[in-house]
Amino acid sequence: MSASQLKIINAVAFQLCWFACVLGGSLWALPAVLAFMIWHRQVATRAEWLFISILSLCGIALDTVWYQLGIFSFENYSMPVIPAWLALLWLAFASTLFHSLYVIFSRIWLIVPLAAISAPISYYAGQEFGAIALGSNALWVISASWGSLMLIASLALSHQFPSVISSTTQREEP
Repeated sequence: MSASQLKIINAVAFQLCWFACVLGGSLWALPAVLAFMIWHRQVATRAEWLFISILSLCGIALDTVWYQLGIFSFENYSMPVIPAWLALLWLAFASTLFHSLYVIFSRIWLIVPLAAISAPISYYAGQEFGAIALGSNALWVISASWGSLMLIASLALSHQFPSVISSTTQREEP
């Protein structure tokens, strides 16, 4: 399978996971993300899995803080951490950064503004589908935190995970 085909499969699989998580909640999230991770296991390196794990945990922690502070909420949900579907969505998202989103993610000047714009749109879409309720300043907070998180993640990628970069660029087509 070519690198382009892998990127397309990665992008489509993530979008399917997004809809499964947002529309189906934890009931659909687990099978969708599990299937994506089983497929992703074939293309990811050990270093990439470490990065995916770290970024997912950071994202889950960040969203849990925003949830605890009331930046956003979930109907009929009172656990101290974010719902499983949102945690699983972080895992699916992190799995795109070395594949379908690599061209963007590997360029700090591109990933930071795009994350600051696209993340609030994604959370807003989640609100429109009834999965999440956003507070009055939520979109600004999400924009700033996602831009910052992607800046840190992109810098970590280039400095702490050079083996992931080299394995990703070796898979690129000429």
